[in-house]
Amino acid sequence: MENPVMVEATRGNQQESRHRGVAAVVDSLGHIVRSWGNIYDPIFGRSALKFIQALPLIESGAADAFNLSPQEIALACASHSGEEMHVKALEIWLHKIGKNERILDCGIPQYFSSSPTASVLQNACSGKHLGFLTTALYRKEPLAGYSLIDHPVQQRVERALSDLTDVDHIHAPHGIDGCGIPAFAIPLYNIALGMARFADPSHLHYPRQKAIYRILSAVAAHPEMISGSTGFDTKVIKLTHGQVICKMGACGVQVGIIPSLGLGIALKIEDGHPKAVELAFLAILKSLGLLDPDLYDMLTPRIPILSHKGKTVGFLQPTNFTTLPLETGWH
Repeated sequence: MENPVMVEATRGNQQESRHRGVAAVVDSLGHIVRSWGNIYDPIFGRSALKFIQALPLIESGAADAFNLSPQEIALACASHSGEEMHVKALEIWLHKIGKNERILDCGIPQYFSSSPTASVLQNACSGKHLGFLTTALYRKEPLAGYSLIDHPVQQRVERALSDLTDVDHIHAPHGIDGCGIPAFAIPLYNIALGMARFADPSHLHYPRQKAIYRILSAVAAHPEMISGSTGFDTKVIKLTHGQVICKMGACGVQVGIIPSLGLGIALKIEDGHPKAVELAFLAILKSLGLLDPDLYDMLTPRIPILSHKGKTVGFLQPTNFTTLPLETGWH
């Protein structure tokens, strides 16, 4: 089955381009609540998996040992925008562990590299990397090579990913993420399952439940740390008052955690369009009754296409894919 067109660009009354996607809404027992497209194709979850990747920081005892704040725990899950508030919070965290930024493997992003004040702390993944290093330091493991697949830090992350998604990562296809850590390709359904177990961790062992609640509480309290002051994830978490916890991943991936319903959402836009995935995600939230019309409008559910003079000549907007009948779209 061909994946449905989730978002389209129109110019005047004519469709100009189409963005196909795949999505799943799953509960913590693995039941599919809704799905669109082939949800069993493996995808790279990329940064959408950061909530899971942060679990060892809490479960190892490292977060408590270094007295990490909720802001710092949120940064461990973030794809932040390198604003002053992020850099300052990361500097405080570095001071707590007695290290400097030179130990981070994530690199300086190209869009910051031309600045004389460019810092590796401006990297969107610097909080995640600092979480890895903090855990290694607490466990008295080598700091060198912490981003490599055979380092104990990454092996713990792999175990957490396997536990939450029910996928054996040892045999999963893998590559290297933009920030230098291993990236695994797993079915989108299993990513949604991992998010559902965050939304309803009642079937997990108690220490993991506590770690999950601590992560979600930190993110809900400090959404500005997740994607910056104007980022999509920040806006959704803020405007829903934490009823929707969400996280983007590069190349058109988005996940959502809905604690009140015990549901996890995973979405991938085939061509990786960064705005199309936002629009499709909002359409799914609306279809689940999580956004009333006013809130939906506040989150910009369609994006104007402008002429060179700034005149609106079309729109990027979701299709009616959420209303497709059972036999052609979702079940």
